[in-house]
Amino acid sequence: MTSQTDKEYIKRVLDGNTNAFSYFVDTYQNLAFTVAIRVLKDREQAEDVVQDAFIKCYHSLASFKGDSKFSTWLYRIVYHSALDKCRKNDRNILSETIEEYSYDQVDDVANALDILESEERVKLVKGALERLEAEEQTIVTLYYFDDLSIKEIAEVVEISAQNVKIKLFRARKKLFTILKNKQGLYKNI
Repeated sequence: MTSQTDKEYIKRVLDGNTNAFSYFVDTYQNLAFTVAIRVLKDREQAEDVVQDAFIKCYHSLASFKGDSKFSTWLYRIVYHSALDKCRKNDRNILSETIEEYSYDQVDDVANALDILESEERVKLVKGALERLEAEEQTIVTLYYFDDLSIKEIAEVVEISAQNVKIKLFRARKKLFTILKNKQGLYKNI
C-alpha cells in the first residue's frame, strides 16, 4: 500500500542515509500539523507534537511493516501523541489559526470584496469545525483534506471502519446544523 517513492526513501533511511528522512517531513508535515492542531487547538503544542511524532517515526522506521500507507502510520502516531498531550494538559485551548490575506496586494474594490467574502467563508467553516469534538474534527480533516479512505482513518484513530462511517455521518450532520443556524447571519456567503 505504501507508494513506491515512500518505499525508496524508507530503504535509504534504513540504509543509513539520515538526510533522506527529510523527504517525509517535507511531504507530510502540513497534514500532520493539521491533525495535531485539530486535537490540541494550540499552535505551539501542535508543532511540538508533530516534531516529536517525526522523531518517533524516525526511530521506529525499522518496525514499519508497510501493511498500510506510510502516511496512515505517521498520522496515527501524530494523532495518539496529540491525544496524550491533550490528556497531560487536561485543558482546552482556543485555536488561533485563520489564514490572512495581504490587503496591500488588492487591486480594486471588487477583489477586496471577494477576499473578504472568501475569508468569512473560511472563518465560518473553521468555526463550525471547532465546535465538533476532537475525534470528529480529525476524521473530517483526514477524509476531506487528505482524502484518506474510511479504512485508513480507522487505522489512524484505531476504531472500526463502521464506527468511522457513523462518526463521519454524525459530524457532517452536526456541521450542516451549525452552518444552517449561522445562515441567517451569513446569507450572502
